Amino acid sequence: MPSGVTVVSGNLQRLRGERGLTLAALADRSGVAKGTISELERGRGNPTIETLFALAYALDATLADLVEEEQAPAIEVVRAAERPAIPGLPLDARLLQRSRHPGITVETYELFLHPGADHRAKAHRPGTREHMYVISGQVDTGPQDAPIHLEPGDYASFPADTPHVYRSLTDSHTLLIMTVPKSVPTR
Repeated sequence: MPSGVTVVSGNLQRLRGERGLTLAALADRSGVAKGTISELERGRGNPTIETLFALAYALDATLADLVEEEQAPAIEVVRAAERPAIPGLPLDARLLQRSRHPGITVETYELFLHPGADHRAKAHRPGTREHMYVISGQVDTGPQDAPIHLEPGDYASFPADTPHVYRSLTDSHTLLIMTVPKSVPTR
């Protein structure tokens, strides 16, 4: 099984090539240094979740597009040690599963929000929805202008094609499911 850095390297090269972007153009769009992108494409470095999010947004892709291998077996078991969390502030994420269906991709993440987390996510591609289930802690999530307060056992679904937030005053543990419609690259 390839390492996480090897998977990111291959996916980053592929996505950048599919969109016809130079290293400099991707650096400009993402705000990530050209040298950092070059190192990641060479399979070096240990990107933070912030770096991966910035690259994903700039590529009109999702986090899973960068960190997931392309093929999935018929039966899948995800062991915690096989999918380490992608560290970051104010949250860590672990991609648990990604499946593609006609017209839509479904991505399931485990999120760990640190105390004081206030992550402001950019809008995803049109038609994207997020579904959050809180395992522990308390989370405010949803559209930036109208976040929803969730406690353990609570669930919310909201459009993620507008800017949205993940906030927590305490350590919080959630499952996040993203439904992403198929789109044709426009760049």
